[in-house]
Amino acid sequence: MRIKDIPLENRPLERLLEKGPETLSTAELLAIILKNGTKGNNIIDLSNLILSKYPINKLKNCSITELDSIKGIGKVKACQIKAIFEINKRINLKETNNDLKIYSPKQVYDIIKYDLEEKTQEHLIAVYLKGNKIVSKKLINIGTDDQTLISAKEIVKTGIQENAQAIIIAHNHPSDINQPSHQDKVTTRELEKSLKLLDIKLLDHLIITKDKYFSFKENNLL
Repeated sequence: MRIKDIPLENRPLERLLEKGPETLSTAELLAIILKNGTKGNNIIDLSNLILSKYPINKLKNCSITELDSIKGIGKVKACQIKAIFEINKRINLKETNNDLKIYSPKQVYDIIKYDLEEKTQEHLIAVYLKGNKIVSKKLINIGTDDQTLISAKEIVKTGIQENAQAIIIAHNHPSDINQPSHQDKVTTRELEKSLKLLDIKLLDHLIITKDKYFSFKENNLL
């Protein structure tokens, strides 16, 4: 069925205008963003197809290539989907910056766990602070399945640009082993020394696994 064949009052855009976005299903909201379907599927059917393959909690982590592999998506629609989640992440971070000051590793874990969950490679994120308030968050590097390359140069560079007083780094372990490797410990100490020369404090290094975290600070490794 074509969108044109659906009664006007049942079309997603018209329902949103009449009753508000909270009355629409996830597929209908996605349909409004993507706008156009294909010859074989109208946009609602296409949106349902996307969500049947990648539920919303997994869709946000899909790559452009994975999305583009779905028939009828293409690179433009794939980019639109990625843009939705990136905007949402930035809004959430902005709200965090405005309302929350960091007092514990658990708070940092709650902020960044969604950036790292379900990743099949190690991702390293740096959180930059002035006092105990977050000023920015940046993906520093993506490693192999079992190795993260801590780029002290990139971390320090952004720290200087942000005029940061302190930094917290975090990376995930896809293996779900919630302990630092020997290399994790070595590179963390090296980074701490590099930052100390610039009067920037390395507050913590978190290792994120599926349902928990390991804090270097809490375990007296920093």
